[in-house]
Amino acid sequence: MDIQVTTAIVAVAVYPDRALVVRHGEAEVTAAGEHTLRLGGLPLSLLRDSLRASGSGPAGTRILGVEQAVEFHEAAPEATQAALRAEIERLEQELALLDERQSLQDEQQVWLRSLAEQAAKSLAWGIARGTAKADDAGGVFTYASDEAGRVAATRIELRRQRTQTAQELEARRRELEQLGIGKVPDRLAALVHTELPAPSRVAIELSYLIGGASWRPRYDARVDVPAATVHLAQQALVVQHTGEEWPQVSLALSTARPAAARQLPDDPAPWYVDVVKPVAEAARMPQSVMRRAMSPLGAGAVLGEPLMAAEPSLAEPAVDMEMAAAEVERTGAVQIFRLPGHINVPSDGQPHTLGIGEFALPATLDYVAMPALTEGAHLRARARNTSGQVLLAGELHVFQATPSGEEYTGATRLDLTAEDAELTLYLGVDDNVPVKRELIERETDKGSLLQGGIRRITFGYRVTVSNRTTAAQRVVVKDHLPVPRHERIKLKVLDLRPPPSERTRLEQLTWELRLEPGEERRIEWRFVVEAPADLEVLGLP
Repeated sequence: MDIQVTTAIVAVAVYPDRALVVRHGEAEVTAAGEHTLRLGGLPLSLLRDSLRASGSGPAGTRILGVEQAVEFHEAAPEATQAALRAEIERLEQELALLDERQSLQDEQQVWLRSLAEQAAKSLAWGIARGTAKADDAGGVFTYASDEAGRVAATRIELRRQRTQTAQELEARRRELEQLGIGKVPDRLAALVHTELPAPSRVAIELSYLIGGASWRPRYDARVDVPAATVHLAQQALVVQHTGEEWPQVSLALSTARPAAARQLPDDPAPWYVDVVKPVAEAARMPQSVMRRAMSPLGAGAVLGEPLMAAEPSLAEPAVDMEMAAAEVERTGAVQIFRLPGHINVPSDGQPHTLGIGEFALPATLDYVAMPALTEGAHLRARARNTSGQVLLAGELHVFQATPSGEEYTGATRLDLTAEDAELTLYLGVDDNVPVKRELIERETDKGSLLQGGIRRITFGYRVTVSNRTTAAQRVVVKDHLPVPRHERIKLKVLDLRPPPSERTRLEQLTWELRLEPGEERRIEWRFVVEAPADLEVLGLP
């Protein structure tokens, strides 16, 4: 006997790229023996191999098997049509982005070819004049060859992604068109074959994986500078456009990736090292990449509107609300966040912000300035992850506590942070700690025959740091000196005042300063770059 069972979604586990949906239904079976329970209204997009059934009934009740069947509706549910339209729009935008990236790669390939011609001519001219050797091109050609290979691999991958996206878009368009015709399969049904020893009421749970759902971490960091504390609010952005509404469900968020398991080889592939082979065609590299390679620097607001505060009762004074904290489970490398209560997540493709937890982390605050790269001194907070869990990588929105409330200072990213590991947050530029870097000297001595034809260029730099706050501050200043990559280029340091706290072999300099309120400090250094007058030196200001 076939028995129709009405089900409702009661629980959902969301993964980074899909979701596990659990439905529950009950039915009254009036006779003993074998019966087929038909659970309909399932989406076509579920992963067929993931369909599982379980249940409960009187002792001796058995599930004999589970089958799938298609269902026909005169008119598809509106939610399905809306979800398909949203999916089509997303795929169209993704296709447009892939086309734009492909166009950029095409332009880059044109630049590579142009640069190949220029490099070949320049080398031939230099070798003919004796100012260049064939060996001089080795490093550039090796780098250019790697760049050409990267561009080629990127173009192939983009073509593959575009083909796959176009095929998926066409399939969704056909599906939407067929939904308007009627009498076409637009739903699935699970046929659960059961055997009961006696008439009874049975409960059935059905689970399946479905795409079109994802979640990602998000954080709000509220920094209290006087208290030297970072209040970290951990949230989750849940998005789903599965075509199914999730009304008042038990929601869990998992870091597992069900599709990420793969077979590993017994051993890694051999790692071969070889000499550079001559190439018939000069390697190609865009001029913008060349300039970066030669450069001396080297290669939100809260979502939604604010809530209006209700007028507090005179009998019960208002207190600050606490964020709901999820129960965290650890299974190997997987973390599962089980949210309290029941959550409503509509199938609208929009991000829904859900609170996971909040932690107060004692922090050490100082300033970091890197004036060769960016202006100003950045407030840095270093704390230890005492939350009792691994903090997942995600976007981070930073707020600073002020006497009048909280001020949004900007967005950054939180890296994956293990338990009890150090957490470093850059909290934006503080205008009360200005940093100024200036070139104060540049003199060129072209040299003469008596001086061996050596050109000497003298540089002088000055960095000025001021503390306009009302408290003493620790400021870390980082800068660098040029590093010759050619044996005929020499660097001589004339002066470093004050001496840096740290100086690496790659001439990276670090000064650790303590400035009292109103104090100003200067850091100055001078150096000479020597090279033959007939050798063109790149990377100098």
